[in-house]
This record gives sequence, C-alpha cells and structure tokens, in this order.
Amino acid sequence: MSYAELLGMTVLEASPQRTRVALTVDGGGLNMHGTAHGGLLFSLADEAFAVISNLEAQAVAAETHLSFFRAARAGDELVAVATPERVGRTLATYRVEVRRGEEGEVLALFLGTVSRREHQP
Repeated sequence: MSYAELLGMTVLEASPQRTRVALTVDGGGLNMHGTAHGGLLFSLADEAFAVISNLEAQAVAAETHLSFFRAARAGDELVAVATPERVGRTLATYRVEVRRGEEGEVLALFLGTVSRREHQP
C-alpha cells in the first residue's frame, strides 16, 4: 500500500494542465487542536504535485513551500488542484491549491519546483 493510499487519497483527474487529488479528513488526520494536521494538507498537495510533475517527465522535488490560510475539520473533503506555473526542459514549477471541496475556499497554497528529465526506459 502506498502512502497516498494509506491516507485515503484518490486521483480525480491527471493531465499536464490540471491534476486533482482528493481525501476526506478522518479522526486519524487531526492534530491536538481537533483540526486537520498540517502534514496531512502537505501530503495531499505533495501528491498532486508528484502526479502532475511526473506525467510528461521523470521528476523529483527540488523545493516546496506551503502557506496555510484556514483549518480543515474531520469530515471535510479536501481537493488539491495542481497547475503548472512554468515548465522548462530541466526545471518546472507548479501551484497547488488545497480547497475545501471541489470549488470551496482555498485552505492552503503550495508551490513546488522539480528537477526533470525525460522518462528513462
């Protein structure tokens, strides 16, 4: 079982222009304040980032940043929407918005850059 599967993530859409990954916050994903653990939101954003960045190349993260805006609670469905900011030959940067539901408010904003190369056979 992969880490994403362990956390209950589901890839809803995967294209080089837009990738969406979802999960529902359960009791195991809460912090001491009763809200979703920051690591859970980071993991969701990172999964969307990994999926989109590896669709057309072999990519590994070089740098990431996550800003938290609002808390998520048990039962919330979270959707990470990843889009490219700039894709070059050796580096690519992606923006990932973690939202409450499909079109809900943005809870966190993730920016990540990957080092990329052509897929190896």
